[in-house]
Amino acid sequence: MAESTGMRPIAKETIHKLCSGQVIVDLATSAKELLENSLDAGATSIDIKMRDSGLTSITVTDNGHGISPEDYETLCRKHWTSKITSFEDLDGVTTFGFRGEALSSLCAVASVTITTATRDSAPMGMSLEFDQSGELVGRTAVARERGTTVVVSGLFARWPVRLADLKKNSRREYTRLVGLVEQYSIICDGVRITLSNQTARGAPVVSVRTPPQSDRLTRLLGAFGAQLRPHLVHFEFKAENVSLEGHFSRPEGGRNGPDKQYFFVNGRPCDLPKAKKLVNELFRGYCPHKYPVFAIAVEVKGSVDVNLTPDKREVLIRCEESVLLGLKDALMRVLEPDVNAFSVSGVEAPAAGPVGAKRQSSQPCEDLVPPPPAVQKPRLSEQPDHDIIVLPQQVLLKKWAATVSKPPSTASKPPATTSKPSTITSKPPLAATNSAPKKMGTVVIGSCRNRIQNDTYDWKAIAARLRTKQVRQKSKLEDSQRRDFDPAPVMTEGGLSVTDPEEASSALSRLIHKTDFQRMQVLGQFNHGFIISLLDKDLYIIDQHASDEKYNFEQLQQRAQISSQPLIHPAVLELGVTDEAVAIECRDKLEKNGFFVDVDEDALPGQRLRLKSQPVIDKTVFDQRDLMELVAQLCVDPVGVPRCERARRVFASRACRKSTMIGDPLSRGQMRDIVAHLGELDHPWNCPHGRPTLRHLHRLEKVEL
Repeated sequence: MAESTGMRPIAKETIHKLCSGQVIVDLATSAKELLENSLDAGATSIDIKMRDSGLTSITVTDNGHGISPEDYETLCRKHWTSKITSFEDLDGVTTFGFRGEALSSLCAVASVTITTATRDSAPMGMSLEFDQSGELVGRTAVARERGTTVVVSGLFARWPVRLADLKKNSRREYTRLVGLVEQYSIICDGVRITLSNQTARGAPVVSVRTPPQSDRLTRLLGAFGAQLRPHLVHFEFKAENVSLEGHFSRPEGGRNGPDKQYFFVNGRPCDLPKAKKLVNELFRGYCPHKYPVFAIAVEVKGSVDVNLTPDKREVLIRCEESVLLGLKDALMRVLEPDVNAFSVSGVEAPAAGPVGAKRQSSQPCEDLVPPPPAVQKPRLSEQPDHDIIVLPQQVLLKKWAATVSKPPSTASKPPATTSKPSTITSKPPLAATNSAPKKMGTVVIGSCRNRIQNDTYDWKAIAARLRTKQVRQKSKLEDSQRRDFDPAPVMTEGGLSVTDPEEASSALSRLIHKTDFQRMQVLGQFNHGFIISLLDKDLYIIDQHASDEKYNFEQLQQRAQISSQPLIHPAVLELGVTDEAVAIECRDKLEKNGFFVDVDEDALPGQRLRLKSQPVIDKTVFDQRDLMELVAQLCVDPVGVPRCERARRVFASRACRKSTMIGDPLSRGQMRDIVAHLGELDHPWNCPHGRPTLRHLHRLEKVEL
């Protein structure tokens, strides 16, 4: 760094470039700013066209109200806007943009041309050219209907580092843009949004196309994929200053990554980290290995600060605690019926447990959801407030009592069927109209048959006692969990001591590095099952079967050739537009997993892929669910070749059978090979089934060999 010569002001041109680089950071933000300008202009039709994934040009055309001639000169100047006049206006701002930075920043990083016409000037418009400082340098009269067209060409041409990154990751950047446009297409009612990309060698490919006059659910399925229709649940929550409305996937509709999770605050796509964490933690209690798919609109009456970041994705909500509490209450009502519904003697008992109660289970999420009932389940709002399920016996008693109390006409009425997603509202439940005690007849509990006659029971009192018992049991469970998970020292003098199994791998990696396996000295074999090794002054015991199994497993993951079985008739894949774009981009990785697809360029977005063949391993035929799982993994991490869970289980079984077994005597050379192989693995700490490969035994102060 040169010697300081005193303070001096920064040149205006440098300030302009510094600030513009914070507003326009990539392809997605470039198109987002233009899209928001079109929405603020009252457009009902917006067409976004990319050439070479945005490397050549970005064109956004709308049918908004256009730009008035008196605004031509100041249109692209820094901090000139028609949205606000003072800082106090931010409290009630309803437009997407208000800072007056977007067009000015685009001029700094690219070449900008704007063609516009108002209702009074159409069919004649004006084409405007601006320099990199945002000043108008030329105007030409052209034919143009009402609306505005903005052409951005040569993005980052004067920014070599960002241009090189954009060229290197152009496909990935375009996929991110597709996901961003999806969010606006979901939340903006009555607006037709189209996004397409044209390469130098092919015809334009439509990635997003909002159906005209479509409802929000239709647009949502266009983004998430039609296969999620039976798994999406619509919910609502209303409080004094907060209202929530959205769609949430049940556990069986979970996804491998958190890439399809959208929040909207007062109609604006936003990032809500605390709310997202809350939703994922609630969902993990019912489906530990997957993420929910959701689109949740939050309407807040009060102060919302959207002026935190230049892209306005982060917001500050004054009543954020109320939003989180309402979100938790609404989602628990969505998730709880799946857990607390039991089938007793072929009869479904659809009762909801109290809000906040969780059922912990390590089973797959499919096992947590009961089979479809023979009769339609009532809405949560139709259930009495004393419906509470603790044990199957109480379920049967309560179900029997409800059946006895129903009028004959209601019991004989056939259930209504519908194909629409279920809806759950958080309105207060209605009180029972007849609170008189009910007489009981014959009750069957398990294999015991009890006949009770001429006795009456107060079901509200019984429900109150059950509720008190459940609260007491829940309190005992929480106390037990707190005792079980008291913080313990991560490291001890003798080596490793952790209470959380997930922390074992990270703590062990702090003790030894993968390169240390090459320096380990093999001392011998213990009990024909374990290898005793020495690293400096630390003594380790290595599981010979788990270590060899993990090496064989990763070799199969990398090198296995999966055979494919052709289909008689290609199957149309109904994917979300983002998933479809990722699948087209990563076709080679899908083919390495045995899935071969064709692309129909003339089909609608989301229906362009045709599945020609699917993989077969050891007589195990994989299907479209495994393909969806692979695509979801590629959306989160496009690097490397992913494997679906069923393929991993097959590879793990193969690796286990071909590995060194417990009880096999090994020579010193074989033991050295097993230890050395651990240093070549990506994750050498556990076998595919979770068994640890090594443990620390003791630290030797004096070693004599």
